[in-house]
Amino acid sequence: MPFDTSNMPISGSIILAVVLYAGVSFFGTGQLIAKRTIETSDWGKTCLSALRAEISTRREPVTIIPRTDCNSLLGGFMPELGALCNQYGNPDLSGGTTAVLREQERQRREAEDRRIALAASQTGSRCDCATSVVTQDSLNWALYAGSARLISPPAVTDNLNSELTRALNSSYCVQR
Repeated sequence: MPFDTSNMPISGSIILAVVLYAGVSFFGTGQLIAKRTIETSDWGKTCLSALRAEISTRREPVTIIPRTDCNSLLGGFMPELGALCNQYGNPDLSGGTTAVLREQERQRREAEDRRIALAASQTGSRCDCATSVVTQDSLNWALYAGSARLISPPAVTDNLNSELTRALNSSYCVQR
């Protein structure tokens, strides 16, 4: 039995138009409006700077390797001994051990700087992931787009940055 619209107070063509408009809003314009709204909110710049700051705070502290040359060890206690050390070439009293430790620390620092630079260069994909997660919330964005922005769900307007941050820190986006 086909659906009969003749006894309804609204014509079938109006119902069909409303259903088509809702479908277009849900599957098309909702995500388009979502992407444009996020772009105009400067989320990309905010996200990149926040991630770079987060990455740089994970940096290991500098290992302090004490100076073991004669002047540093003896000259601090008695300046005359420091002058004597300088007269004889200020030898390293550790036998070269601290020079090796300093070189290892320098190499470790360079490796860590490369790791941080690589992580910072890949932050864009994580920010893009958060954007795509938020735009997938089709119902809120469809309601927002379909009502010509007259109905504004809180997740779309008021809490957009918090929704993006929540998506950024979700396990799905952290893995990227």
